Amino acid sequence: MTPGRDYQESYYSPLKNIDKSNVGGLGFAWAFDIDTTDGFEATPLVMDGVMFSSGPQGAAYAIDAKTGARRWTFTPQIDPQVVGKVCCGRVNRGVAIWQGLVFVASLDGYLYALDADSGTVRWKADTITDRTRGYTVTGAPYIAKDQVIIGNSGAEYDARGYVTSYDTMTGRQRWRFFTVPGDPKRGFEHPELKLAAKSWDPKTRWEVGLGGTVWDGMAYDPKLDLLYIGTDNGNPYPQRLRSPRGGDNLFLSSIIAIYPDTGRMAWYYQTTPADVWDYSSVQKMILATVRIEGQDRLVIMQAPKNGFFYVLDRRTGELLSAHPYVRVTWASGIDLKTGKPIRTAQGDYSLQPKLVFPSWWGGHNWQPMTYSPETRLVYIPVMEASVIFRALDQGFKYERGGANVAADGILPIPGPMGMNSAGAQGLPPLENLTAGQPDPTPRGYLRAWDPVKQQLVWQVETSGPWSGGPSAIWNGGGVMSTAGGLIFQGRATGEFLALDDATGATLRNIDVGTGMMAAPMTYSIDGEQYVAIMAGMGGSLGGIHAPGSAAYRYGNRGRIVAFKLGGGAVPHPSERSHDADEFRLPPLARTGTSGSVQTGAALFQRNCAHCHTNIGEGNIPDLRKMSTATHAEFSDILLKGTRAGKGMGNFSALLSPDDVRSIHDYLIDLQWLTYENAHANPLAH
Repeated sequence: MTPGRDYQESYYSPLKNIDKSNVGGLGFAWAFDIDTTDGFEATPLVMDGVMFSSGPQGAAYAIDAKTGARRWTFTPQIDPQVVGKVCCGRVNRGVAIWQGLVFVASLDGYLYALDADSGTVRWKADTITDRTRGYTVTGAPYIAKDQVIIGNSGAEYDARGYVTSYDTMTGRQRWRFFTVPGDPKRGFEHPELKLAAKSWDPKTRWEVGLGGTVWDGMAYDPKLDLLYIGTDNGNPYPQRLRSPRGGDNLFLSSIIAIYPDTGRMAWYYQTTPADVWDYSSVQKMILATVRIEGQDRLVIMQAPKNGFFYVLDRRTGELLSAHPYVRVTWASGIDLKTGKPIRTAQGDYSLQPKLVFPSWWGGHNWQPMTYSPETRLVYIPVMEASVIFRALDQGFKYERGGANVAADGILPIPGPMGMNSAGAQGLPPLENLTAGQPDPTPRGYLRAWDPVKQQLVWQVETSGPWSGGPSAIWNGGGVMSTAGGLIFQGRATGEFLALDDATGATLRNIDVGTGMMAAPMTYSIDGEQYVAIMAGMGGSLGGIHAPGSAAYRYGNRGRIVAFKLGGGAVPHPSERSHDADEFRLPPLARTGTSGSVQTGAALFQRNCAHCHTNIGEGNIPDLRKMSTATHAEFSDILLKGTRAGKGMGNFSALLSPDDVRSIHDYLIDLQWLTYENAHANPLAH
């Protein structure tokens, strides 16, 4: 009934027909092709023999779960102005199902209730409070009693976070809970904001929105009748910009318990007060009963981006324990009496750039973790990586509907996402930044974590062939555990693995031919157990199609793939040509002055670099390889939205024609620099 299967959000299945003894016979059952190269982050649901899931921009699919035959497809019409305001891909994290309705949210912020039998729209609600701001929706709706709950994305732009409750049958709004206050001079929408405002400077930049969005993890405890939500980072990142006198800045990067009947808060716990690192707490939360010091405790567990694993009493919000599950240098620990982190000088980048663990992608991102009541372990796809944080608040100007981060994060590695990027200009030498710090080599792992002892039980590295590069931390997808003693995980390499939940040993490795990052699921029909996963890479750095990935070799057309015992080999897509991967002679001569190139670099960094990382991201073009036709169309692409249908939004509200010319000058110069470097040193790219 939820992406995590039940209200516990454990991503655990009690099915055990497929187990350690026979999983070696797991093979292909069926596939459902989806004509898009965007990424897939949703976990399908199966009800009464029908599979329901969602895809890019909020498309929804109903499929015969035994054969893979299509029953219906829903494709929302998306406002092209919104497409340019997406931080991390046009993804969607799933649907909710309740009383014959399938709920899905579109990228441009509409919540749809679809008839489960036909896919027709039963009702539609606009969830966005201000469409001039950078709001989008990428998360899955959540059901609590007779209500459907949805949050939003956009904290890197100028969104003010909130969640909204709608009646499941009618779509009527029941309540809305804002996660950060607005200008106190205008009053407060609900009492909790008066408390929150005390933790902000009265001269806070209220007009910037401040972030705190709710774009993923939610859970509901029907016995306690509490809805749990997680909130995102603050914006701008440097606190002296958003709240000059400091403060905890509630309710950024927090877990909040809400009474679903009234929309009022029961309790909150802030994992990262005054967050300046993008250490959001929107990651999946798992409800469980664990034995602590001889007593059964009802807990909520989360591994948020800040690198600490939290166990809270879910009745009261009391912090029971917190311990690093990855390297952490921004804090030396969590004070269990106050519940607050003990911050370090290494985490303070307000005056100079600092290398900080974990990176702003976090120790754990959106990829679901799982809890097995059999082993009593949590299995976490983790990212061991650091980033060089640098404040960019000098001369900051709020841009309505645009990116307002005012900070940079540069990977401490060579290459276009690291020390050779535009954002790295002017940084101290890498050896100075890394001196005395842990090994900054990016690596990914699947870690089995004991939540009571707060310690590592086992781990397997998931970096694939990319250890040391940005792709290493994104190879390992979300995970599922089962009563058959198995952990299932898809990889960007195209490998679908079944692991022993006690040791991490690989018991089955299936070459799917499509990269995966979503969490799998399992279901049973007529006594036969199936395992299924949405396949297709995308979203933030999950869209990098590096050599060695399935998307690089076969392309990135999405599909749902199902497996069963006795199945055969998975059919692979046709291999793609890589002729276009070479850096050829640029089609235009350099035309920009040093001033226009510099201005263009700054504008690109603010408005474009979230998606265009210049490393070749599947359907996100590498702009160092622009063709003559693209150069000719460049202004129309940005100012008229001529490629909105391909995910490139209209930026006319954010950029002037002069701005576009400067960006174009910068990209022409970058194209020449890349070409010259590649041909002087063929291994440079």
